[in-house]
Amino acid sequence: MQKFISWRILEKLCCNLLVINCLGLILSSCNSPSSNNAIASDAVKVAAAENNAIASGQFTNNNWMQLWGVRKAGQWGLNNTAVIKDPSGRFEKILRVRYPAGSASPAVSRKNHLPLGGAQFYADLGITPKNALRLSYYLRFSENFDFVKGGKLPGLFGGVGNSGGDIPNGSDGFSTRFMWRRNGAGEVYAYLPTSTKDGTSIGRGNWQFQKGKWHHLEQFIVLNQPNKNNGQVQVWLDGKQVLNQKNLTFRTTNKLKIEGIFFSTFFGGSDFSWATPKDVHIDFANFSLSEVNQF
Repeated sequence: MQKFISWRILEKLCCNLLVINCLGLILSSCNSPSSNNAIASDAVKVAAAENNAIASGQFTNNNWMQLWGVRKAGQWGLNNTAVIKDPSGRFEKILRVRYPAGSASPAVSRKNHLPLGGAQFYADLGITPKNALRLSYYLRFSENFDFVKGGKLPGLFGGVGNSGGDIPNGSDGFSTRFMWRRNGAGEVYAYLPTSTKDGTSIGRGNWQFQKGKWHHLEQFIVLNQPNKNNGQVQVWLDGKQVLNQKNLTFRTTNKLKIEGIFFSTFFGGSDFSWATPKDVHIDFANFSLSEVNQF
């Protein structure tokens, strides 16, 4: 009987010690450095954005372009795209975009009688225009990808979705495509009323793309109030915030809003020096648009 009581006492002491240790861990977590709090806050933002998705762009349906609300105006290079089964098995279906050797921007291809690489289209995914929006998608550069000098990647747009040297006037449109640069350096390449000759490079080199790896890329845009430069763009790569740019001007009128995805991808660049030296491809998957109230 005494042996049984001793074991019960020992068991109770062990439980008490376990509780004390757990409380210590909790208190330690609560008193963690601000950097840890920032990471937790970032994770909450990402989770919240995922839960607020208002439109999803997949490639599982043969009529995906119709479901996406792809516009006829501004589209080209669709013969360079193919919906295939994901070789990695991570996604059911993906969109593979080809860039033949020697291809660059459409203008360079036309001027030099070179193959056309990449593709472009505008899609609204059935949403109503927004003052703030989050774009999320996955992409993977082929193992043999040569980043050369750079190229375009999908982003958001409003109005006519300005590009190709067409500088916005504040009421006609804007665009916020991504770009890869030399050695995979990333940036937002935006056409804004404040742009000059071409687009505005934002956050160049703040993150790095890798070959042969699926990346989760997110872009949060909040449009400015007219007559104020309080627009904002944030970028997340693989769940980590890599850009937070404030004081931007997207528009001069409230009538101009974010309308959807500007799917635009090619090497370039305004001349042949941007062209890919070999056949390469990029895979895209799991696009979505989400409500964003504020940062």
